[in-house]
Formats: sequence, structure tokens, C-alpha cells
Amino acid sequence: MRLFGFVSIDQGSRPLPALPTKALELLCYLLIYRDRAHTRDGLAEVLWPEGDAAVSKRYLRQTLWKLNSSLRRGPVTGPDEESALVVDRDRVRVDPTSSWVDVGAFESARAATRDTPGHRLTETQARLVESAVGLYRGDLMETSPYDWCGFERDRLRVTYLAMLEQLMDYCEACGLYARGIAFGQVILRHDLARETTHRRLMRLHLGAGDRTSAVHQYEQCRTVMAGELGIRPSSSTVSLYDQIRDDRLPDLSGPVPVADARAPSAGAEAPPSAMADALARLNGRLDQIQASLAALQRTMHQARHGSSADAGHGPPSGDPGTLRPAKIRSEEIRSEEIR
Repeated sequence: MRLFGFVSIDQGSRPLPALPTKALELLCYLLIYRDRAHTRDGLAEVLWPEGDAAVSKRYLRQTLWKLNSSLRRGPVTGPDEESALVVDRDRVRVDPTSSWVDVGAFESARAATRDTPGHRLTETQARLVESAVGLYRGDLMETSPYDWCGFERDRLRVTYLAMLEQLMDYCEACGLYARGIAFGQVILRHDLARETTHRRLMRLHLGAGDRTSAVHQYEQCRTVMAGELGIRPSSSTVSLYDQIRDDRLPDLSGPVPVADARAPSAGAEAPPSAMADALARLNGRLDQIQASLAALQRTMHQARHGSSADAGHGPPSGDPGTLRPAKIRSEEIRSEEIR
């Protein structure tokens, strides 16, 4: 059962026949609040908030009958099998074990990783979070006008954006800059004035060696915040921009993600996939150290040789700068263009 985006309900591999409007609303409400049983009076008030109490309860009985009948006529559930709907004299609920619901899987993943900062996620946790955000095909029941749905829709959207930022931090810590940037761009499609995301994107662009894009990201942040909110970026964002503008490489090292809890013991041999992932993270760290050393070498060279380097003479043959790889040299060229 999928409630993110356009509502779709399948039994087995086939879609459930279209439900009457109120029956569908009732089923969605019970699925979203599947952790409890609901009184008939409470359901009648939610579904018919302005109706007479006696009339609303009669409508509820009719809607329950239609919903139960539709579920039993589904392509999988036979007429003698139990329905996912559990109804007694006073209360109604759905059996939470009877079906898979995308909202339930999404919230379970969030509960399992909520207290873990992105840079501390294990590889397994990161995959869980990424799988969960993939379930978010759109806002909760995005075409439904029901008043009761508004709060849950907003709450789940906030959770979705927080999980994407969690993945951005994981990607930065692992040196997966392109993936982190992609997550950030998704966030900005939902909330263009989200300053924390702009700041994360500045760091990710810089980590990827793209100083120009990091500066452009700040300019976009400043423009959007001024236009939509009438405020300027915070001191943290401005400080990061100043470091980028002045070519003072900020500390992008951050804490390294913790090892997976299921990783082999110290005496066991790591599987090839784990070794490859560890090597990829190590290479990311080495790239950052290399970039920091190159920046330090450039500063020392300019201090020793004054304007001669600016005049285009370059470092002397014995200077360590002559050994810098092409990746660092291309970054220096971009840095000079920005200046």
C-alpha cells in the first residue's frame, strides 16, 4: 500500500479495485494511524466533522461495510479469509501485520537512525536511509484535500528533508561528493531557502574540487534568503564563504563514519566489498589531505617569492609545487579565475 504521492493499493501483484471516496479516506486514515484502535465516534467525527453525530455514525457503518466488502473481493483475499480490517462493537483498526505500507517502512527506517548523525552512519544504516527516502514519491496523499491529512503531510515532509541532509553528511564524510550534491539538490527543490542545505552543498562542491560552484552556491543562498525571507545568511555560512573566497581551505575532514556493526572481527579477513569501500573512503581522505598540503605549499611559495609567482614565473624547479598532480593544478586555475 503506497500513500506517498498518488495513493495506490495492491493485493499481491494486482491493484485493488477502486474504492468509494469515503472508504478510501477511511482506509488511509487507519493505515497512517495503524498503531492504535479508533473509536467509532472518533472516526465519525474525523470523516464527517460538520455532520450530526447520529447521522455520521450511520455513514461510518455504511462506509465500513463497503470497505470490508471491497477488501474481501480483492484479487487475493477470498470471501472466507480474514480482512486486514479489524472491527468490533466500539473500535476499528487495521492489522499492522497484514500488509506492507510505504509510510510504515519509511518511519521505521527513521526510528532506527534518528539519533545517529550522518557522519556516524554505518554503511548498512546509510543504505537503509537511502532506501527509505526512495519510498517518498511525493507528499503524503498529495492529491487528497482532507483536513486531517495536513499535519501528517507536513510532518513526513520535514522528516524526509532531514533524512536527505543526514545522507549529505554521510556522503561528505565518505568523500562521495557527487552523491551528496544530488541529495542536496533534491532538498532545495522542496525548500529553496534552506540555509543549512546551501552550506552543506558549499562544502561538498569544495570537497569535489569545484571552488567555483561552491561560490555560486553561496550567491544563490544569499539571493534566495534576501528575496524570500528578507534576511542575510548566518555568520556560519558567511564564514565558510570567506574561507572559500580567500582560498583558505576549511576543514572538511569531519569524523569518519563508524564501522558497520556486522563487520568482521579484527582477526577475520574483510570481504572484498568491505575492503573496496574502506579503500574508497581512504582515497577520499588522502585527496583532502593532498588539497590541504597544496594550499599550504602555495601560501609558503608566495611568501618566499613575493610577486614573482603572480607574474607567471611559477615555482623554481626544486619547489615541491612542481610535483603537484594535475587535479590540484586545475583547482588553482579555477581559484585564480574566481579572484
